[in-house]
Amino acid sequence: MKKYLYLPTLILLGLVLISCDTDKSKDIKQSDKKEIVVGLPPSMHNILMERVVKPELEKKGYSVKLVNFSSLRDANTALVEGSIDMNAAQHQDYLDVYNKETHNDLVSLVHIPSISAALFSQKHHSINDIASNQIIAIPNDPSNTSRSLLLLQKIGWIKLKPDTQSGIITLNDIIENSYNLKFKTLLSEIIPRVLGEVDYAIMPGGVAWLSKVPADNVLIQEELSPNLELMVVVKKEDLNTAWANDVKQLYQSDKLKKFIEEDPDAKGRFIWPK
Repeated sequence: MKKYLYLPTLILLGLVLISCDTDKSKDIKQSDKKEIVVGLPPSMHNILMERVVKPELEKKGYSVKLVNFSSLRDANTALVEGSIDMNAAQHQDYLDVYNKETHNDLVSLVHIPSISAALFSQKHHSINDIASNQIIAIPNDPSNTSRSLLLLQKIGWIKLKPDTQSGIITLNDIIENSYNLKFKTLLSEIIPRVLGEVDYAIMPGGVAWLSKVPADNVLIQEELSPNLELMVVVKKEDLNTAWANDVKQLYQSDKLKKFIEEDPDAKGRFIWPK
């Protein structure tokens, strides 16, 4: 009889040991991960990965693969699906909207040096040239639409509802449009192509740099708040992995800080996170 009583106990013990071994192998697999696949949507911030973070990760023994995407949303989709491990070209307001719309839980790993959005024009040399019925191009994704409208309110061209919340402001929240401005909403990446067709345009600074829009076209820049600083974004389950920690440390390193202060392509463009 005792023999039969021992049998279920032995089976249970065996299952527990198998489970422990499985969990242990998962931990080992995560800690031993040596290939990192990075999504690169169009952004000036890619030079931080290409010229500093990637080479330093490779010195630590990692193999780093860079994959280009035509848009940030595509890079987020690839991250959700697991074909890449991280991307670094979005702020918290954008991520919050993306997670809400797609029912995902991508998370920020670390804030990184950022570039503010700005008001550009090829036709006008000052914001004082504003006149009735002029056309303003702004990004069509919710977070960048929001920050564009806040910038236009700051310079006095429009007035928004007093209870509007950053990140979710739309054209419907405009309560005063004294100049009867016409808005053209486009993908951020398209805006540089239409600068000659509109009076003014707002776009992320990284997009302008990639499109070689002259700095002379900048009329006014936004002030960055923490929710608009760019971040490295990963899956929630990867947040505390060894490789993610190595990436985080490099984005906070003195080597990267020196790069953005001295490199000709980066100097004067990036703002170190608060």
